[in-house]
Formats: sequence, structure tokens, C-alpha cells
Amino acid sequence: MKHPGKTWPRRSAAALAMLTSLTLAGCGLSSGGAEEGAPVAAEDATLRVGMASDAQSLDPPNFSLTADFIRLDLMYERLVKLDPDGKPIPGLATSWEQNSDTEWTFTIRDGVKFVDGTDLNAEVVKINLERAIKAPQGKGYLGVIKSVELVGDKQVKLILSKPFSSLLNNLSVPVAGIVSAKAIKENEKNLSANPVGSGPFTFKSWNPDERMVLERNEGYWGTKPKLKTVEIVPIPEASTRLAALQSGDVDVIEYPPPSELSLIKESKEINELIEPKAQPVFLGFELKQVPDVKVRRAIAMAIDKEAIVKDVLEGVGSPATTGLIPPTMVTPADDPINIDYDLEGAKKLMAEAGAGDVTLDLVLPGSYYLKDKEVAEVIKSQLKEIGVTANLKIQESGTWFTSLLEHKTQMYWLGWGVAAGDPADMLTRVFRSGAVNNMSGYSGADKEIDKLALLPIKTPERESLMNDIQRKFIEEDVVVVPMYYSTNFYATRAEVEGFHTTKSSLWDLSGVTVKK
Repeated sequence: MKHPGKTWPRRSAAALAMLTSLTLAGCGLSSGGAEEGAPVAAEDATLRVGMASDAQSLDPPNFSLTADFIRLDLMYERLVKLDPDGKPIPGLATSWEQNSDTEWTFTIRDGVKFVDGTDLNAEVVKINLERAIKAPQGKGYLGVIKSVELVGDKQVKLILSKPFSSLLNNLSVPVAGIVSAKAIKENEKNLSANPVGSGPFTFKSWNPDERMVLERNEGYWGTKPKLKTVEIVPIPEASTRLAALQSGDVDVIEYPPPSELSLIKESKEINELIEPKAQPVFLGFELKQVPDVKVRRAIAMAIDKEAIVKDVLEGVGSPATTGLIPPTMVTPADDPINIDYDLEGAKKLMAEAGAGDVTLDLVLPGSYYLKDKEVAEVIKSQLKEIGVTANLKIQESGTWFTSLLEHKTQMYWLGWGVAAGDPADMLTRVFRSGAVNNMSGYSGADKEIDKLALLPIKTPERESLMNDIQRKFIEEDVVVVPMYYSTNFYATRAEVEGFHTTKSSLWDLSGVTVKK
């Protein structure tokens, strides 16, 4: 792969001054925790987390973004969980049996209560799954469920419309969170802001764009968390998040400025946390808006993703040069799935396409992924060299995602987490025609994608087919340009112990303590 002789400027935050209490109050920050001077046991402390964006919906099958999943996971449980290796293990279901290719029976756990005092039983599970398969986002994961039958008070039978090898994985995702049936009946329209689950934490309050407060569920059936309270504060700017962490106004932040990684490593008060994440970030095309595959290919050839990862992301993440699915999730093809950087070749291709000066909008969130705006500015500079003007349309995260869903884009910026632990989920939910999250309007690999549902997970045959599908929409049809494989990138105060993340971007708070 060729590299330009140019590097891109870094925005250093080394000279960050501590923000005053007045400034941080504008982000919804306060001292939190117990009254000043009162001793707090590490296991009864408050964990304050600064996030790049707020949640959009706290109703499991009507979620919007990964930011929702993180919150939902703390309050709602599913029938199935995934262990650290991605293997399905019991959750609210203690066991399951596959009766045939299209029938499964699940046994429901005894002794589980929702935070409103109601009991979990088979009827509650039936109500939730039937509701989920009708919701646009829920259908994307669970739409294969044709019907749910009761088998006594503690068992349900799921009847599928077709064989589906990813059923257990998809039942583990927060979209399949089980909600109190009483809350659905009495307050369904307001569940997005008033969650009622059975998870380790319970909802206390939410002032949008300021602060969400969760409290330990004292009636939780499993091992209770050591933390008493979790406060989640949206702080869009990375430098402001770092300043809040440095001053002790928050205990954990996501996406600290990569330019400050060496400062964090040298600090005795702050620790970095970089853990595996199953999420590619990519540039996508709305195919009706950008119909010429030669132009799309030229744009792909003009982007030097290795330079972007090295000089903008400063090595946090890795260039996506082996396909869209991260190599930790699928065995890479012998011939890498990629369109190599070739500036001169891109110019020739634009000439062949008869494309003179081309102007395209690039829709992106302001700070949802790592250094979104900075990466987009570099892409804009690179595309200018082949006669393509990229107008950057920076939007609030909810507006941006809606724009993608409604196909109000020409080019778009998106990351897609493999939340279910099955890499085929991304292909089904983003690149199959008719899928609500098919932002590009692509329909060129439906038959191949449908075959994945019939093949067992993590088999050579299935992985080979996934690589063939990727090659078609990346190299042949140029529907998206994979940019980089992201990581879970956090920084914590030294007082925080036990904070970890999962590959699906969720938080593991089971053993977290905060020494105050």
C-alpha cells in the first residue's frame, strides 16, 4: 500500500487547564456521591461516567444507538447472555432446547422480580417477544420469531419462520431486554424515558443532555453490584471530558483525546483502558444518490486510511484493510478484502467516469465516534485531490442517525458494533434489502446473506461465505469504504477498580469499586 508523504495535524490538549466548577456545571457535573466529609465504603460509592453522547431511548426494542445499549444493559436482562468468549449462557432462561430447525423451548428462571414488584414468568416473556418482533429495530434482531407459545407458567416455545442459527446470539442483545408486563400495559408510550426492568441497576432519573442516574437494584436476584449509584453525564468535547476527569468531577470517561495518551500513561492519578471492540467504522454511500460505481471506487482509492489511523487517531484502532468485519470476528481471506490507496489511479478513474468537479454531502455525528470531525476533515482534504468536494454535514447524534435511516444522505459516517457476537448480524441488518438499517439501499447480496442463517456459527464454510459477501459489497459494488476497527477507549481515575468493557461495547460493572 502506498503512503503519501504528508501527515495531518494533531490537536493537542496538553495545555488543558482545569475547568472551574461553574464551567463543569454546564455539563451537568457536580461533586456527586455522599455529603462532603462523610466516609463512603468503596462498595457503596457512586461511579460518575462522562460519555460523548446521551441516550436516545430506554425502551429495549425501540433503541437508536449503542449509547442506548450501554444504559439498557444495566437495567434490563435477556433470556440469554454471552460469556467473554461469545458463548451463549443462561440469563433469565435457565436452559433451552432446540426441538427442530424452527422450534426452541426456553425454561424461565424462578424468583426474578421486576423493580415494580411484579414477577417474571412465561407470559411476561411472551408479551415482550411479541412486542419486540413488531418494533422496527427489534424486528431486525428477532423478526424471525413467527409466534410464541406458552408451555406452562415457566416455559415458552418459540416458533421460527425459518431456520436461524443466530437465534441465541440475538436473544442476548439489549434489544431483547425483558420489560415488566405491568409497565408495558400501563405506560408503554413512556418506556423510552421510564424503564422498568429486573437488572442489577434500577432507573432513578434522567435530565436529557445533563445526567442520568441509576441505583443498585436491592432486590436483584443475582449477585448485586458493589456500586450504589451510577451517574452518566454527556460531555461532547473530548478535551472537556478529560478536564473533568483530571479535576475529579467524573471517575471514568470514554474517548479521551488520543494526543493525551502519553500524558495519561505517565499520570499517577489517571489510568488508560484500551480493550477489544467488535466495531468497524466506515464511509458509506446512499446508492441512489451516488449511483456511479466508478466514482465510488475512485473515492475509496483516494482515502489513505492508514495515514488517518496513524496521524489523526494516533494509533488508537487499526486500519480496516481486511474487510468490514473485524479480523477478531472472522478469519481474514487469504487475499485481503480492500481497495488500496492509489491517488493517481483514483484520478484516472474519475476521468474515465467523465466526472469533473463533484460535490457530495458527508453526514456525520459531531463526536459519537473517536475524533469524528477531525477524521472527516482529513477525508475532505484527501477527496479534494481528485476533484470531489465533500460538504461536511455535522449533526446531533439522534438527527444524524435518523438522516441515515431516512436515506437523506449522499455519503455517511457510521460505526456498527457486532452486539450479538455473531459477525453475520451486521451483514443481515445493514446490507440486506428491506432491513431498516440498510442505509445504502443495497440489494446485491441477498441470496448469499440468507444462506448464512442456515449455517452454524464459527464454521469455515460460514466464514468463507461471509468473506465472499464482503468482497462483493466492498470491492465490486463499493457500497462502503471500511476505515478502521475501533477499540473501547476509556480513561479512569486511579480510585476506580474493576471497570471493564465487552467486545460489544457494553460495560462490566460487576466488580467495580471506587475508593473515596
